[in-house]
Amino acid sequence: MKITIDHLNVDVEGRKSVLDAARESGIYIPSLCDHPRLVPFSGCRLCVIEVRGRRGVVPACGTYAEDGMVVVTSSPSLQKMRLQILDLILSEHPSACLICREKETCEDHKSTIRKVGEVTGCVLCPNNGRCDLQTVVEHLKPDNLHFPALYRDQEIHRKDPFFERNENLCILCGRCVRICHEVRGASTLAFVNRGSQTVIGTALGRPLLDSGCQFCGACVDVCPTGALTEKTVKYETLPDEKKATICGFCSQGCELTIHVKQGRIQASVPAENGPVNRGQACVRGRFLVRDAVHHPRRVLKPLVRKNGRLEETGWDEALGLVARRFAATAPRDIAVFGSAQDPCEDLFILRKFAREGLKTPNLSGVEAFSAPARLLEAAAEQDIAPPLNGRISDIAKSRVILLFGNCPPMVGLEIHQAVKNGARLIVVGGKESPSIRCASAWLKIPGGKEFDLLTGLSKILAGDGHPQNGSGPKGEAEFKKHLQEFKIADAVASSGLPEEKLHRLVQLLEKRRPAAFLFNATFAEGPGGKANIVALWNLALQNQALFIPLGLESNVRGALEIAAHFRDGAPSAREIGRSILGGAFKALYVCGHLPRMERSPAEFMVVQDSYLGDAGEFADVILPATTFVESEGTFVNMEGRLQKFSPAIAPSGEARPGWRIICDLAGTMGLPGFAYEAASAVFEAMAKTVPAFRGLNGLERKAETFVQEPAKESRAFAVRTPSAEEAAPLYEHDPDRYKGLAMSRDIKSLNIVRGHK
Repeated sequence: MKITIDHLNVDVEGRKSVLDAARESGIYIPSLCDHPRLVPFSGCRLCVIEVRGRRGVVPACGTYAEDGMVVVTSSPSLQKMRLQILDLILSEHPSACLICREKETCEDHKSTIRKVGEVTGCVLCPNNGRCDLQTVVEHLKPDNLHFPALYRDQEIHRKDPFFERNENLCILCGRCVRICHEVRGASTLAFVNRGSQTVIGTALGRPLLDSGCQFCGACVDVCPTGALTEKTVKYETLPDEKKATICGFCSQGCELTIHVKQGRIQASVPAENGPVNRGQACVRGRFLVRDAVHHPRRVLKPLVRKNGRLEETGWDEALGLVARRFAATAPRDIAVFGSAQDPCEDLFILRKFAREGLKTPNLSGVEAFSAPARLLEAAAEQDIAPPLNGRISDIAKSRVILLFGNCPPMVGLEIHQAVKNGARLIVVGGKESPSIRCASAWLKIPGGKEFDLLTGLSKILAGDGHPQNGSGPKGEAEFKKHLQEFKIADAVASSGLPEEKLHRLVQLLEKRRPAAFLFNATFAEGPGGKANIVALWNLALQNQALFIPLGLESNVRGALEIAAHFRDGAPSAREIGRSILGGAFKALYVCGHLPRMERSPAEFMVVQDSYLGDAGEFADVILPATTFVESEGTFVNMEGRLQKFSPAIAPSGEARPGWRIICDLAGTMGLPGFAYEAASAVFEAMAKTVPAFRGLNGLERKAETFVQEPAKESRAFAVRTPSAEEAAPLYEHDPDRYKGLAMSRDIKSLNIVRGHK
């Protein structure tokens, strides 16, 4: 459609507000309550416009474009009205600097100390230079205030972690309240009191820490003034530069913007147009990147154990010691354990070094204990091929969601959007979490009883269970025969749920499509882990539902694809992992961390990590690795999305990228084939050999680039009983490889996010 804005012809696609259409055309309309992620509020009234054929004025944010519409955004009457509205807003907001006639020359003389108790003007405000109210004032240019100033004299809330709340700077735009409710689904903040006493607060005035706050920082990011301010940047000036990166704390792959000041991280905020997170983040990505990278327990130099103590040394001595010890050890006595939070380039070089350099088949990693890994194991046994590639955003389109355990924050946001759109969420097992709040039902069945429950649901969904002639999915007849032999009474006894409830759940699955089935590592672990996966896959196939395994670490998918290339008939990674923890090898090379142990798992242990963690207690050599903010590489997130990132800051101390450390070690040992000079060269080599990355060599790795999946028919029922397996996992999943998180100043808030009370 075509509309006219201030004599400019504008093409508008889809349903858009006049405010959005004007912004896209470069026309500025002042506004303080509107935000792209929020439903129009029309509260501040600064965006009032005139529309030909309509009486009076209307808010641009709440008026949608219509074909042939003629809009006026700037006129003497509109200017006068906006100035009056702004006058009212500033009467309750410290505004001395906003209308000061000397503000143009104030930059050279203003105070730079912000450690004052109260904010009386922009020069003392933590949001100076990044304030939407300042932008509006600069556009409207008021020369004076005509209403008496009123200072609210409200207490500043400083006890909560990560950010402060200063109600004296609040203009009651409602952005924080709305994003907490509409986008995050937490509804922690609300308008409290009425009239002139209205403030933004919590139920019963409790601290955010006790009000269910997820500390995602969304409220801080949308606040147009300094009413909500991150503590670590309160006294900082504007950053020198901003760099894009991919968060390395979990498998979602959120895009972050890193604010850099004098070569150090000042803050991290979610990228406004991140393809996965779309302007949102969790507490780790939003507030803990700075602490993790600049943590006092960072390993900044190589460490070698001498006389029972770790001492700093040079790279040559450390690598020389490792080279000599590995050369003197038989390949069968050497094991390598990788981290699924390292980039693909690091993992590829590590496995190449183990196989081609050390000649050892003993390779394992944390990815072997993930939900996607268990799915791949079950799929190989059952000769099925569930697709792993997908989009998190598809979850929001579902009308019914079956969630086993807890889910990552961004997945939780998509679930919340689905529920807002009318979907039903059924949570099975798991701990108290934000997702539970919007669930239609929380089924607290005993652990290990999921298989019977799912098989019972499949039997009810299949009706009489008799095989039918036709061209259904492969294995359908055998699957229905299996269902005939199963008794609903077994599902009732195992789950503790009445049969009537099972029938209601099946009716929900039948009537509300599309559906999405999600499960985490806990669901896939233990003696019934593979059986659970098979039963859930069959139910998803019956219901034509999305089938999504939830990973934890940032590069689980990439690690699995690379590990598959180097498998070559060796023992399974899980078996090797158990052997490592059991002390079966003489020499051990560990990237990241192992579970807490009572004794050293090897006679000689090398740890390649960024932090002095638990493994340091037994390590003979520690090699300092860069964090994701200091290096270049590629992650593959839980969707299968290839995500390239570049360094935001220089490496701390003498830390080196993981691939560089391995190449230097290989050079010290005199091994050929490791003369790579850049991460891009490693990626090119990986793209030539690892099937999932073939065809991606030389391409720009954009937001919509996904790794390759095998071309195999996936619509097949799995009916054979999965093989016997171990009773419990030996690796404790921990998404916080960066030990700075575990020692953060705000560990209680992290526990809330994880669902632990």
